[in-house]
Amino acid sequence: MIFPYNLYRFLSNPRDYLEGLQKKYGDPFPLSFPGAKTIKLTGKSDLARSIFTAPPDSFVPSEKNPVGPLLGKEGLIMIGGKNHLSTRKDFMAHFSKSHLLQFAPVIEEVFKEIEGEKEDEGILSLQSFSFKATLKIILRFLFPHLEQRDYIEAEKLTETFLKSYSASFLFIPQWVPMTWNVFNQKKLALDERFYEYYLSGLETGAKGPLYDLGEMSKTKVLDHIRTFIVAGHETSATSLTWTLFYLLKDPFLKNRAVEQLALFKSSLDYYQILDDPFLDAVFSEGLRINPPVPFVTRKIQNRSFKWGQDTVDVDEEIGVCLSLLHRQPDLWKDPDVFRPDRFLENKYSPFEFAPFGGGTRRCLGAELSSIEIKLLTAFFLHSFECELVELKMPISEVLQITIGPKKPIMVQFKKRK
Repeated sequence: MIFPYNLYRFLSNPRDYLEGLQKKYGDPFPLSFPGAKTIKLTGKSDLARSIFTAPPDSFVPSEKNPVGPLLGKEGLIMIGGKNHLSTRKDFMAHFSKSHLLQFAPVIEEVFKEIEGEKEDEGILSLQSFSFKATLKIILRFLFPHLEQRDYIEAEKLTETFLKSYSASFLFIPQWVPMTWNVFNQKKLALDERFYEYYLSGLETGAKGPLYDLGEMSKTKVLDHIRTFIVAGHETSATSLTWTLFYLLKDPFLKNRAVEQLALFKSSLDYYQILDDPFLDAVFSEGLRINPPVPFVTRKIQNRSFKWGQDTVDVDEEIGVCLSLLHRQPDLWKDPDVFRPDRFLENKYSPFEFAPFGGGTRRCLGAELSSIEIKLLTAFFLHSFECELVELKMPISEVLQITIGPKKPIMVQFKKRK
C-alpha cells in the first residue's frame, strides 16, 4: 500500500506544505489526512479571534488529535465542555506565576545537574540538552517526592515511550501492526510504573497538580500524567532548541543577551531574568518564528458556527494555523527574520501572537513553559560560551507532536570561568 503523499509531505516539511495549501486554496484552506475529517484552517487574525473568543460550549476537541493515542481520552487536552472547564479550574493554582516562581530553584538545580555532567569544553547537541532538561523539570513538577534513582528510571521510561510513537500512527496504525504493538507495550510499562509513583505521592502527602483533584480512576490519573508529560515536555524542549539556535546564529544578539545578564545583581537572579524586556522579547520571537505545534483545532458542537463569511456546520472541524498566523504579511515585517526587537517596538494581540493557542483552551502550561525556557536560556548563556558547528538553517519536520529540526544542532562549547 502506498504511503499517502499528502501525509508524507506534511510530516517531512510541515511549514512549506501548509503554506502551499494556503496559496492554492486561499484562506481558510482545507487540510486532509487519511481516515480523518477535513479540517478548515486559517492563518488570519480575524478568523483566529472568532475561534478564541467563541463561547466555551461552541467546540469540543477534534475527533482525531495527532497526540490522542499518547494522551488518552480523559486528559485535559482531550476532554471538552463543562468537564474541561472544571478540570482546568482544579489545576489552575499549580500553574499560576506566583506558584511557579517557587519552582524556579528546581529548574536551576536541573540545569546545574546537566552542566555538571559536561567536560570543560566539547561538543553538545542543543536538542539533547533541551529535551533532557525539560523532561527532568516536568517529572520533578509532577512527582516532587521521588528519589534520584526514581527520576532516572522515569526519564528512561518516558524517552522510550515517546520514541516509540509517530504522529502518523493516528492515521495508519493498521499498516504497521508490529510498530503499533511496540508503542502499546512501552505505554503499558510507563503507565504501570508511573501509577506507582502517583500512589506513593498520595501516601507521603506530596504536593502537586495531581494531588488536589480528589479520588480519580486509574485511567484518568494516567491520562493526566501522560498529558502533562507530553504537552509539557516536547513542546518546551523544541521551543528552547529553536531559541538557542537563533541566538547562537547571530553573534550580536547572543552578546547582547550575555551583556544583559551581566547587568543583573546576580547573573542567575530569577526575577530579573523573567522580568527583563529584552530576554522576554527573545523568548517571544522564538515562539513566533517556530511555534511548537503547527495548528490548534476545534470540532463544532450544538449549533452551526459563523466564521467570517462562512457558516460551518455542527461536527465540522476548524482551526488556527499558528505557523501561518505568525507570518501574516500585514502583521509581521520580514516574518522569516529572527528579530526580537519587534516585540519591544509593538504589542501584539492574543489573536495575532498565539503560540499556546487561545481562548478557554489556551495551553494550561504556558506559564511553566515560559519560565523554564527563559531561565534555561539564561543559565545556558551564563555558563557556556558556544558557537554553532553549522550555521545553515535546519530543515524542520514533525517529531512526536511538535515541529523541530530534522537533524541535531551541534554546538562547540566551553564553560565560562
